[in-house]
Amino acid sequence: VDDLSLDADKTVSERTQEAEQKRKALQLQVARLRRVIAFIHELSAVIEMDELLQLLRREFKDQHELDPPILFVPRSSGSGDIYHSRDTRVFRHQLQDVSWEVSLRFRSGVAKDSQFLADGLGRPVGQVLAFPLVSVRYQKEPQRAPIIFFEHRLKATTVDQRMGWLGERLQPVSWALDRLLLESELKSTSRDWAMTFDELQDPIAIVDQNGQVLRANSHWQPECTDAAHDGRSSVMIEKRSYVIERYPIRDESAMTPKSSVIYMRDETRSHQLKSQLVQVEKMSAIGQLAGHIAHELNNPLTGIRSLAQVLIAELDAGSGLQADLSEVESAAKRCQSIINNLLEYSRGGLTPNLATVDLNDVVLKTLPFLKSAMGLFRSDIDLSDRPLNVQVEPQLIQQVIFNLVNNACQAMKETGEISIRTTRNGPMVRLVIQDTGMGIEPDVEQRLFEPFFTTKKEGEGTGLGLSMSRDFVRRFGGDITFNSKKGEGTTFIVELPGVEG
Repeated sequence: VDDLSLDADKTVSERTQEAEQKRKALQLQVARLRRVIAFIHELSAVIEMDELLQLLRREFKDQHELDPPILFVPRSSGSGDIYHSRDTRVFRHQLQDVSWEVSLRFRSGVAKDSQFLADGLGRPVGQVLAFPLVSVRYQKEPQRAPIIFFEHRLKATTVDQRMGWLGERLQPVSWALDRLLLESELKSTSRDWAMTFDELQDPIAIVDQNGQVLRANSHWQPECTDAAHDGRSSVMIEKRSYVIERYPIRDESAMTPKSSVIYMRDETRSHQLKSQLVQVEKMSAIGQLAGHIAHELNNPLTGIRSLAQVLIAELDAGSGLQADLSEVESAAKRCQSIINNLLEYSRGGLTPNLATVDLNDVVLKTLPFLKSAMGLFRSDIDLSDRPLNVQVEPQLIQQVIFNLVNNACQAMKETGEISIRTTRNGPMVRLVIQDTGMGIEPDVEQRLFEPFFTTKKEGEGTGLGLSMSRDFVRRFGGDITFNSKKGEGTTFIVELPGVEG
């Protein structure tokens, strides 16, 4: 009986100890789980990368064989960011043209990991534990998965045990980090989209099916909303013409679109260019017509001159009729000269046809075309006494002179004076055209040579005269400059390289 009692007591004692051990193990497991749950709860409140690094530093501070974690986040192929903490500060290093070990498994003691961190941090790095934080979205692209590194001083026999402990905590870290990176990407994408949306020069908005504006860029105005509601295809707002385009945004589950993109394309510039093109075509047609007319007029003028010369030869010298006929012949000759100048002005093409001409002669040939324009104003023509030879395409320089003198006349109202001078300025030949008009506004000066820019009323100019004139002059190695004073007039200066001979 005593023996049976002793055996029973021993069995009870052993089972009691076993139950106590299980109870303590269960308590430790519950405490461990509570610690992990508390850690996960803290991770869920993290909203910045700095907070995540500081939280990891606190969580692992009791692991004395481990240094604070180092986080690497790939950004694109060959680049990424390294985050590490020191005391209460978090540092980030941007890396370019780097390569790192790509793997889905935990690893320890890989030399490439130590070398990668040493290159990125600029300091020696010892033994490293590496944990790829692979969430679902990185399964097919492991090269994009973030990696967390720990420098350590663990013995080989304890590495596996410690990696298991770390793995238990790093799984929720991968979820938290994935959330942070997704939020960062969404913010960046949203910011880029908003900047692009607002930088569009044309009005654009997203409206719902009731016509309410959900989002609009900075160029959208209340008049745009009215036009969108009315279903119009075009609208004029503040002297600008817009074509309204609508793009429905369809939901796969809905038969009708829930919203639409309203894009108002500015057609003002296009209309202006079309109008200017029509004007250029008209000018081209008029030029061709003028050439034909000039040829047709040249023939009867030749007959008039010939007949006048014959009659002059038959009349007595000094008679009144002979003097009258001399005037007729002289006038016919002058008309032929103007026609020849017109034909010479209208010639030319894409192939350069350079010739050495006297700038004075080109001016004298051009001024007869401008008699009606210059007739209202006093003229001061002061041409150099000696030839001013330049190598140019004569008809193009004639066009430059015509444009500048005509502009000078238009800059003055009913009275004024236009001055035309030619001089030599060292190796350069200079043509100066000055008017006494109202001058050029300061905000216009910067745009004066822009193609199609004009201050004239619609239909009175194409805005090509000055831009083409400067282009022609620069083509021949010269330039056009100007100076202007408000209320006192404007001076244009054409300089071309002189040619000896």
